[in-house]
Amino acid sequence: MALGGIAERHSTHRRVFQNAAVVGVLTSLVKVAAAAKVIVTARYFGAGDELDAFLIAFLLPTFVVETVAATFTVSLVPRLIHARTHESAAAAIELAQAGLALVLAVMAVLTVALALGARPLLLMMGSSFSGPKLDLTVALFLSMLVWLPMAACSATWRAVLNAHGLVALSTAVFMAPPAITMLLLMVGGTQWGVWALAWSNTAGVALEFAVLAVAVRRLGYPLRLRWTCWTPEIRAIRDQYWPILAGTSITAGCGLVDQAVAGALGSGSVSALSYGVKVGGVLVAVGGTGMATAVLPEFSRLVSENRWDALRHAMRVHTGAAMAVMVPVTALVMWSSTAVVRLLYQGGQFDEAATILVAEVQRYSLMVVPFGVVLLIAQRLATAVGLSGMILRAGFLGMLVNIAGDLLLPRWMGVAGIALASTLAHVVFTSVLLILLYRKEPRLFRSVTRKHACAAQPLG
Repeated sequence: MALGGIAERHSTHRRVFQNAAVVGVLTSLVKVAAAAKVIVTARYFGAGDELDAFLIAFLLPTFVVETVAATFTVSLVPRLIHARTHESAAAAIELAQAGLALVLAVMAVLTVALALGARPLLLMMGSSFSGPKLDLTVALFLSMLVWLPMAACSATWRAVLNAHGLVALSTAVFMAPPAITMLLLMVGGTQWGVWALAWSNTAGVALEFAVLAVAVRRLGYPLRLRWTCWTPEIRAIRDQYWPILAGTSITAGCGLVDQAVAGALGSGSVSALSYGVKVGGVLVAVGGTGMATAVLPEFSRLVSENRWDALRHAMRVHTGAAMAVMVPVTALVMWSSTAVVRLLYQGGQFDEAATILVAEVQRYSLMVVPFGVVLLIAQRLATAVGLSGMILRAGFLGMLVNIAGDLLLPRWMGVAGIALASTLAHVVFTSVLLILLYRKEPRLFRSVTRKHACAAQPLG
């Protein structure tokens, strides 16, 4: 390889690592804020019925946002980069407007459907809830549906910022909900109770919506909707979106199953599971989300330029670097799990018995971290090369393992068995996806090249 090519490759890796570091630091700050919110919440509510009600009510809106909205961000980024690179800025703007119209329409339909089916859905998820507890859950749930359309807009505008390389801003705005939650809890947590959590999440999403709207407008993107029917670009996003949505729904759906099983185990089980998975989620977000956010634009650019050797090399380098950091960190936190839980949560309504239970759940949950990090990066590779169907197939197998584990393991391990089932599901999901990608290599990139040569749109 020429010296110029080697220098360019090293420069590319440095840029990705720099972006990953920036996103990782910001994600760390966001997760620190979220952890602080959980600590404050633990002091006010412990692991009891009121918090159980909020967590079940919060679960479905979060599921919809993480699947319908966040998945759309991932699908839109490569198409926006392609439009800006191979067409014009005007084409990218038109695509962003059409994408906003599409995802907002889908989210509006889902919001109405969730409102109409609120009580039976929540009854399934909180099967052990008493009548008053279920009534509180339904009321909290309905109050939080208002932020779903705002989340749809934010997802589109976040894709625009990522496509322009402004990953720092698109990540930093995630800090709004936990920051506002802590503020409202400290101001009126005793007076308003669990409603402070519901109101603060809505206020945080509204602030995030406003900041992203201003940022996108300053880039020259109008905020109004503009539907251009099913253009080739929109069809390409649709074809990319559905497999990713299905795969993400499977992953997030495992969380729904986990919480539903916990909801049947008795008072405090939902809260214990929620506390126990928090630290593992932080580590995956810091180590995986930062890297995955940074590599998607880079993977997409390399695909757009037909640079397959560089794409292979980038996947190996970035995955190896992420694992080199995350494996020892995860092992250290697992070893000190009880001390971590005692430091973070114990106090107020959170007693020593809750500490012991949550520490056990946390140990099993932490096992997922290395696999979760690799999974995020592998999903971005499959997305960039237009093979999102692999995510669906691997995710389906992982879901089956998760459901089987949730049905069997809690019989012997209680709520900790749910955390172990989730870890086993991630092991299967990650391993199968890597095997599918490996089996396509080196044919993977040759087949993509042929597809690009025959299609009107290189990523279609």
